[in-house]
Amino acid sequence: MKTVRKRMIIGMVLIIGIMVCSCGMKKNNSDESKDITLKSKPEIVLNERQKEILEEVGLPTDAEKLDSSQQEAIIEIDEMLTAIEKKYNTSFSYAGYVATGPLESEHLMAYPSDGNPRRDSFEVRRTDNGYEDDYMNVALRKGFNEYITKMVVEAFQTEQLKVYSKVTYTTLTEVPSDEKMYNGAVSGVNCIYIDAGSVDIEKMENYTEDLKEKLYKSEIDCRCDIVCLKENEIESLNEFNYSEYTKLECYIKREQIIVNVPEK
Repeated sequence: MKTVRKRMIIGMVLIIGIMVCSCGMKKNNSDESKDITLKSKPEIVLNERQKEILEEVGLPTDAEKLDSSQQEAIIEIDEMLTAIEKKYNTSFSYAGYVATGPLESEHLMAYPSDGNPRRDSFEVRRTDNGYEDDYMNVALRKGFNEYITKMVVEAFQTEQLKVYSKVTYTTLTEVPSDEKMYNGAVSGVNCIYIDAGSVDIEKMENYTEDLKEKLYKSEIDCRCDIVCLKENEIESLNEFNYSEYTKLECYIKREQIIVNVPEK
């Protein structure tokens, strides 16, 4: 009996010893794995632009205080801005960012640093080959606006007007040296405001048809909203408030023309 009891005690001691060793190994392996993970995790160092953007949107400028999605976003924003700055040799600023979601694809809103975010913002999108953007629509706006304004002045026979153009599509890859290069290469929207006291209202349809013909001959695919304002209203108009002057109380007559140029 004594021999059997001794064997039982020794067996129990061995089992407990194995369990203790096993637990110790698991703990050590866990600690080692944790150390490896911490050491292999890259340290994120934010540059000044990234910090400025984070501060602008009300987020911490310390990378360790950002969650993983915020860290990924600020890295992607900086990469997008850097890519388009290299492409156009121009400085750009942050205007907004949308991460990939169920209803939207990832894109950045940017604008030239010497421009205005309300007027000059454009989209930058990730593709399989890098990034694509709509910057040329912004870069062409001023020259295109001047070109359209000349046609409007000729058609309506007055300079008492203001034109606000927006390029919506272009095949051009640089700002043209000759305005004729816009022909057949740009599509857009033109908001045209004319002082009623400077034109014959009865001839509005004639003026409008003349403009439509000029645009068609120049192969400018576009939509024009023509608003004949009450006298002196045009003085208060600017590029940021012109849409407010499409109210009935602001104008005498309003026309719209659409020019669809056939594809060649």
